Amino acid sequence: MHKTMTFDVILIAADIVTNDLTEQLTYFLPCSIIILDEYHDETKKTWAKENGAHAYLPLPISTKKLLEKVIYLLEKKYQQSLSEQKKNKKSVSSLASIVGDSQGMKQLFQDIEKVAKTDVTVLIRGESGSGKELIAKAIHKLSARNKKPLISINCAAIPESLIESELFGHEKGAFTGATSSREGLIAAADKGTLFLDEIGELPLEAQARLLRFLQEGEVRKVGAVQASTVNVRILTATHRDLRDMVDKGLFREDLYYRLYVMELLLPPLRERGSDISLIAKHLVKKMGEKHQKRELIYTREFEEAILSHDWPGNVRELENAIERAIILSEDSQLNPQDLKLHTIFSGQKNLNTVGNMQGTTLDDYFIHYVKSNQHSMTETQIAQNLGISRKSLWEKRQKLNIKKKSNT
Repeated sequence: MHKTMTFDVILIAADIVTNDLTEQLTYFLPCSIIILDEYHDETKKTWAKENGAHAYLPLPISTKKLLEKVIYLLEKKYQQSLSEQKKNKKSVSSLASIVGDSQGMKQLFQDIEKVAKTDVTVLIRGESGSGKELIAKAIHKLSARNKKPLISINCAAIPESLIESELFGHEKGAFTGATSSREGLIAAADKGTLFLDEIGELPLEAQARLLRFLQEGEVRKVGAVQASTVNVRILTATHRDLRDMVDKGLFREDLYYRLYVMELLLPPLRERGSDISLIAKHLVKKMGEKHQKRELIYTREFEEAILSHDWPGNVRELENAIERAIILSEDSQLNPQDLKLHTIFSGQKNLNTVGNMQGTTLDDYFIHYVKSNQHSMTETQIAQNLGISRKSLWEKRQKLNIKKKSNT
């Protein structure tokens, strides 16, 4: 039995080297090769380096000089190794712009790297605005499917009557308005990844079709007879308790267990400790560039205001607040009052109604404002006045159980 030995630096006497140096040196790779020659020969020196040697030293040579050369080659090799590792390492945070150094996030990053190497279905759970879609993007980019598309769909943003058509496609004439045949988003994600955000909002009928796809790997367009086979990895996300929905008959139990192969829990911003400061500074830089204000001064008072807030809307709320502060800042210094954390409901009408509300939390303000204005404003107007998106408004309604105005 031959014992394999590895070396970092090999010294070879020039008189044993033949013209076929490249083949000889291959035996010693990836070692650093030093050729020692009894005579100083520039032609041989050039020839040796062109054929794979890392150094050519004539004899006699002092021990000190030889040791210096060996150390130099070792350090060079070490630095090249570090550079290569840095170049090739796919960091979860850098791939998906996820900022975090807390213990909970470090564990999450490790879990992401593990599940990304597999093809299992992943359920991502976390509060609204916490960054669940970023987690899905990181899993896709770290997976073997990263050269293929990642198709994202918010199940809550598509009308219930169109959700099946969006997912599975439809044939011409399948329903009123279907003037041509169309591929669904599942088929569009073939060989890639499909991310279903807010999976808890998927209607029961669409849940049944999704379950069949997960079981059979086949999709059938609405109005079609034949099914087609696709190869898609499914990632899902929700802020709701799917187990509780199953118990209430709102979510299929068999689909739940199909989706619940691997679960990733994204902690809310308020539980991420020093990450709040890291994320805030990252967002100041990002939003500063967006609004062409690159020399912003991040003061202690500004940070204290951020750290003292509970951030019920998580990273999305923090991003909106920082963007407000940057827009409102008259000079390069960021002012805490410009975050508008406790005066988000501006305007005389809104201020006059605050005295009639119950409770003093931001959620109380939110509930009161929406209920007071939803009969006179559109959803878009309410969202704009609150400084959030329509999707965020919808998510907040779901979380706080604020029912929409009746059309009757």
